Amino acid sequence: MTTSIPYGSPLAAKVYGVGLFSRVQSAPGFMNLLSGEMPKEGSFAAKAKGQTSPDYPIVKAGDLAKAAGDTVSVDLFNPLQGKPVMGDKRVAGKMMGLTSSTMEVSINQTRGGADSGGKMTQKRTKHNLRGIAMAGLQGWAQRLEDQTSLVHLAGARGDQITSDWVVPFQNDSEFAEILVNPVKAPTKNRYYAANDATSPADIGTNDALTFQDVDRIVSMQRESPVVLQPIKIKGDDRAWNDPLWALFVTERQWLYMKSRTSQTDWRQAMQNAFERKSAGVKHPLFDSYETLMWNGVLIKRMNRYAIRFNTGSNVVIDTGGADGGTYTESTVQTAQPVDRAILVGAQALAKAYGKSNSDYFYDWSEEEVDHKNSIEIVVGSMSGTAKIRFKVDGVDTDHGVAVIDSYAPDPASAAGRTLLGS
Repeated sequence: MTTSIPYGSPLAAKVYGVGLFSRVQSAPGFMNLLSGEMPKEGSFAAKAKGQTSPDYPIVKAGDLAKAAGDTVSVDLFNPLQGKPVMGDKRVAGKMMGLTSSTMEVSINQTRGGADSGGKMTQKRTKHNLRGIAMAGLQGWAQRLEDQTSLVHLAGARGDQITSDWVVPFQNDSEFAEILVNPVKAPTKNRYYAANDATSPADIGTNDALTFQDVDRIVSMQRESPVVLQPIKIKGDDRAWNDPLWALFVTERQWLYMKSRTSQTDWRQAMQNAFERKSAGVKHPLFDSYETLMWNGVLIKRMNRYAIRFNTGSNVVIDTGGADGGTYTESTVQTAQPVDRAILVGAQALAKAYGKSNSDYFYDWSEEEVDHKNSIEIVVGSMSGTAKIRFKVDGVDTDHGVAVIDSYAPDPASAAGRTLLGS
């Protein structure tokens, strides 16, 4: 006896909805390298807001009571500040006040569809077009999740365009709606540029990313009054005494960084990553042959996606006062091709999920159209992504992410070959 789930069946919606959600949340990708394990669907109600661990860069939360257009609040309580009360001096009247900041993450419905063909199309092929549509929509949803996270973390969409980009350019009329929450340029205290550059406008041909930049930026972060909170991965017993951050670089930045690093230092960086993993860390962040670790920073490629600004492109940066107390954005032009690396600590990005029509975070629906000749399949989610930003000591601060811009010409160009010394 053969069991099958017919088109349009409510059971199909449930099975495929949960299946798609599970596959998207566990598939290898940029977003899932930066978050803890997503709680199982059945256990969400028992967890506070269905939230993944706050020790990772991306914190995912599911609130089943939310609907389209609703918001999820994220709160930050600042450290207590004040002198200790000594001896028998009265503590009354000297209590330290709790101060906090709040940000809200909006969620909205996002959908994408595939046409699995009419009856004649189905007859002409041996393939299961329904399964192919499922796989295609899964890949599409995964790319959308990854790219949305990357754009929010970077504070810009950039100019890279390949066939697998789902998120349109920033000047697209639907860009703001697709990103749900505003894409915010890096705050002044979270922006860096390679070598001696200070903004995209003054990045020159000597300003490619190097290990020396990593050393300099780590030193500045360690001394910062609002240091990036380190990442604490399950099984990493060294996290408390040996803080860990992660730096995601583009393929070009990786290439030029490698060409400017001695073989001895490159091998040492690979060995550092291997030793950290061997100490008991089990997480996809470390699952790559050429994962590097330098001065407490795990360095990884971003693979195909890049936040890239072509020569002459407008880039929005924070040009607030010297104290960073006033957050303003200004548009400058790049003097050279620029790629943006992403340095992340804990709680950099909030990703909120709401209840979909199928009672799961992803909704799968099938509908017969054209007098039941064709089948259209639609996947939808109720979600929103936002960079976590608070006002700390009166200063607008991206809580868990910083960016590093560097010179990154096309390796096939004359400038690229010159940079590679060939």
